[in-house]
Amino acid sequence: MIEKSSFGQTGEGIEASAYTLSCDRAHVRVSDFGATLLGIECPGSDGATADVVLGYESVQGYAGTNGACYGGTIGPVANRTDRAEVPLGDKVYHLPGNDGPDHANNLHSDLEQGLHKRLWETAVDEGSNSVTFSCVLEDGELGLPGNKTFSVTYALEDDGDDAVLTLTQSCTTDAATYVNMTNHAYFNLAGHDAGTVLDQEVSVDADAFLPVREDSVSEGGVRPVEGTPFDFRDAKPLGRDISEKDVQLERARGYDHCFCVRGYVPGADPRHALRAVDRTSGRALDIFVTTPGAHLYTGNWLDDACGVKDGAAYAPRSGFAFEPEFYPDCVHHPEWDQSVCEPGRPYSSTIVYRLSTI
Repeated sequence: MIEKSSFGQTGEGIEASAYTLSCDRAHVRVSDFGATLLGIECPGSDGATADVVLGYESVQGYAGTNGACYGGTIGPVANRTDRAEVPLGDKVYHLPGNDGPDHANNLHSDLEQGLHKRLWETAVDEGSNSVTFSCVLEDGELGLPGNKTFSVTYALEDDGDDAVLTLTQSCTTDAATYVNMTNHAYFNLAGHDAGTVLDQEVSVDADAFLPVREDSVSEGGVRPVEGTPFDFRDAKPLGRDISEKDVQLERARGYDHCFCVRGYVPGADPRHALRAVDRTSGRALDIFVTTPGAHLYTGNWLDDACGVKDGAAYAPRSGFAFEPEFYPDCVHHPEWDQSVCEPGRPYSSTIVYRLSTI
């Protein structure tokens, strides 16, 4: 049974709800505010459960500044867009300038009005143990063309000894537009309040990554990971190379880069992208994606001590995010796979989180 509960009111008086999906191996909480992943409770090797997703206690935190975008559905355009410009056909559309020097670039569409800051409609399906959220943006809203309908479905199931959470994101439109959604959950497999994730071991199925400029926008090239601190082809602790003398790490204060996940084929089933293991608790997380890339962020700027779940406080590197996406700023790089949504050609992305023990 999917349980619905109050998640509080925003400062504007918007009433939000939380929904708990359960299976034998996990409990997942999501909210209609921002189509947000609030938490995942799952056992370690000794059977002790912990919530492994960072976040706030109530909707007030998510509706507030929430600069970290904890657990939110990010869109219509995730990550950074150079000059906040979106060229489509013979026109150039303008996203809000909210990032970089003089706020000339764009980050995550709109930090105050983006999809993660809106109340979504909800449909519960007990038969599939899923919740679907939907949200409409009108033509021109947030600077992009087309009347757009977004949907996000969370579905939870047991698969043997593992719990599997499948997150499906989609968009339909009545005019060509640009869509590049992601989910911005942060994970700490020792527990959301357990401190640093630097000892947790991670492998990424990527032979290359995208270097960034000083303003964190993609440089426009693809660089092999071999011989760099960005080589996660074999599992290693997140903190092993994070302090290496490397201009890319210095620019981002750590990892804050898109990795080119091997084997991308448009329309294919989700493929393995990341495995993370916390050897102390015995928890493991495997992430599967359908997008060309995924952005690894080691929470380098986290600093939240108010309103966090269980009275916790988050410092830098208290969690890591792995955000499936088309390459950031791909709209300015036609040589990369593009994320244009058109009538009759909807946008769709699937993320699979498989939680297990070692």
